[in-house]
Amino acid sequence: MSTSKLKPVSRVTLGEQVAAQIAEQISEGRWKPGDRLPPESQLCAALSIGRSTLREALKSLAYVGLVQMRPGEGTYVLDNTRLLLDRIRTRGNLKTEQELDHVSETRLILETELAAMAAERMEPGDMQELEDLLAAMKRSLQGDGVDYASLDVDFHLAIAKGSKNQLLYELLVAIRNVLQEFIAKSQELPGIKDNAHADHVKIFAALRTRNPEKARRAMKAHLQTCERAFTLLDKISEGLADAQPSRPSAR
Repeated sequence: MSTSKLKPVSRVTLGEQVAAQIAEQISEGRWKPGDRLPPESQLCAALSIGRSTLREALKSLAYVGLVQMRPGEGTYVLDNTRLLLDRIRTRGNLKTEQELDHVSETRLILETELAAMAAERMEPGDMQELEDLLAAMKRSLQGDGVDYASLDVDFHLAIAKGSKNQLLYELLVAIRNVLQEFIAKSQELPGIKDNAHADHVKIFAALRTRNPEKARRAMKAHLQTCERAFTLLDKISEGLADAQPSRPSAR
């Protein structure tokens, strides 16, 4: 019996399952652009989940531009999702889910351990370089300075350099262009830049305390945020495509 059409089963969190359900309902037109989603209490009751799980799901949907969370007002469906998805998926060389997955896997394998090594081996000058990069990244977020994605890559390469393992550092440098594109794509998602910057601050704090395990965990959490965003992006993209009305066949 052939198994060629079977796909590997991926582990997803409860929050990701909830996000996928809400995205599916939006793609099917239950909630249209501009609509306010039902109150959190109502959604929690309907889905049999806690408020923290729902908020995790809504934050994920906000990252990929499907909804906007307005403090004190509620969560609203955005109307530019299709254009955003098309732009991200078609630009550059990384177009397929598999290509993005490969970059995510590579980064998780290399960069989590590089962060742990850097926590033990970075010198004062390396720390100062990272601190300067963080300051430049903050200015970029405020609209004054170099493109954030470029600084983001420099931040990760600086950590790799601080590991004092020249071969591993050169492996990351060799795929700099791929990293640049991956990071630039991820940062087109609303909310990702601010979230990424908060993660970078946590990574730096772990490095400064010379705590390898804390640095490893902080880097892993940061990289997995982008990975989950792209996974959800693909699910939403598929849902929106399925929801498009079929064209009548030509006669």
